[in-house]
Amino acid sequence: MAKVKKKLQVGIIGSGAIARDQHLPYWRELEAEGRVEIVGVCDIVKERRDVEAAKCVQAKTYANYKKMLEAVDFDIIDVCTQNRVHALATIAALQAGAHVLVEKPMAMNTRECEAMIAAAKKAKRKLMVAQHMRFEPRAEKLKEVVASGALGKIYTAETKWLRRRGIPGWGKFHLKKESLGGPLIDIGVHMMDLCVWLMGSPKPVAASGKVYRMFGDRPDLFNADWGVPYKPKEFTVEDYATAFVRFENDITMQMSVSWAANTHDEIEDMHILGDKGGIGINPLGYFGADATSLNRTTWDYLHTEDGHRREVRHFCECVEKNLLVMVKPEESLRIQKIIDAIYASSAKNKEIVIK
Repeated sequence: MAKVKKKLQVGIIGSGAIARDQHLPYWRELEAEGRVEIVGVCDIVKERRDVEAAKCVQAKTYANYKKMLEAVDFDIIDVCTQNRVHALATIAALQAGAHVLVEKPMAMNTRECEAMIAAAKKAKRKLMVAQHMRFEPRAEKLKEVVASGALGKIYTAETKWLRRRGIPGWGKFHLKKESLGGPLIDIGVHMMDLCVWLMGSPKPVAASGKVYRMFGDRPDLFNADWGVPYKPKEFTVEDYATAFVRFENDITMQMSVSWAANTHDEIEDMHILGDKGGIGINPLGYFGADATSLNRTTWDYLHTEDGHRREVRHFCECVEKNLLVMVKPEESLRIQKIIDAIYASSAKNKEIVIK
């Protein structure tokens, strides 16, 4: 008799917006394919966990993730909580024997990230941060260009993501004690991770930066429809950050991110420059030159598969087949070190060495 393939037992810790919209739909898709079983949904809000569990085949609900981990022998735990809980929930899941996919940012600081990596190594389990932008079709294409050597020696990059008005009103993004920071750790982590990864993941050695709070705590300014309105008097994080990062081999990166800025529109952009060519995302393409002309390469069509879907399916396959994850936890640790250095630089008004 043929051996029946075991379905991976999956649990979700935190069933709020990111889990509801970007994680659970794709775990349910894998469940429908017979590859996983979603057997646990944990959230401190009863209505949230009940609603999401009801959409699964047989998921039970839990208010406490520690009790959930004691109740089931999970293969995979997907951590989708507020930043403050990332390290605690991840380490507990790893110690319980599960592989862990955890939402970005990896944690609240470098120390927590290092503890997560140590726990994964000790448990001999996989750990991956959900940097979904690496899985987008544009990133895939640009990575191919970089891998071909078409850029030559990469020496610098510039990345930015500025919203004219877009301060999150859901969750607890605006509270320092829950999230550590504002756009730097929220959307800045996306842009830095993608940029540094495309550059080949060089080691950061120093960073200088400045963070500002210019709009978030002002009740007199308009904020676009970004969920339930937050209370401005509670706003304790930055709404704009700018930084200059130095890496080994004389590579540099400039970055600016904002939830609220007086720009003409939302700006999402990135350019990585080499001595033979460069790449960018807006417009998307490769830009080079020869002896008599400037030239560019663009693509008429890229597939449209959602990066979140590819990320979830990738992690599932890595567990199924014991493959290496695309987003190595050590790479996410380096991004966290950059973030920590930028906040420290802003507070001390000097460049911070990254060890």
